[in-house]
Amino acid sequence: MTTEKINMLEAIFNQSLKTALGNTTPEKIDEILDNRDSAEFSAEWMKAYQVIEEKAFDEETEDQISDIRKEIFVSTFRSTGSSDLPAYISDDFGLICSYYIHQVENSWVTNLLFTYLHHQIPQGELMKTEKTMKELIP
Repeated sequence: MTTEKINMLEAIFNQSLKTALGNTTPEKIDEILDNRDSAEFSAEWMKAYQVIEEKAFDEETEDQISDIRKEIFVSTFRSTGSSDLPAYISDDFGLICSYYIHQVENSWVTNLLFTYLHHQIPQGELMKTEKTMKELIP
């Protein structure tokens, strides 16, 4: 079941990411990186990460998520030529996946996913939704 859930998340994440990256210029990448490095964004990201970092996966799930993160990193790097942006996006997928698999609700992480689903790379202020992560992923 977990494998299917991860595959579903990967499919919708990659589809949205591909569109987002298609609309991204080198100048826009610099702006995105600056906004993500802002104290407000990075503090929220770290707070969300600290909540979930202790929750473990079985080895098979860990390997699957790791492989997907590598694929996301490589495809984003090929698309943008940036080394920083792919790392952020890969980390975002890992964070979203952890919350999704462990069924932990966090409005900030859900808004992070929601922003990707609207073909935007999260930075600064996230798009807001009242839906749960479960409702966003079919």
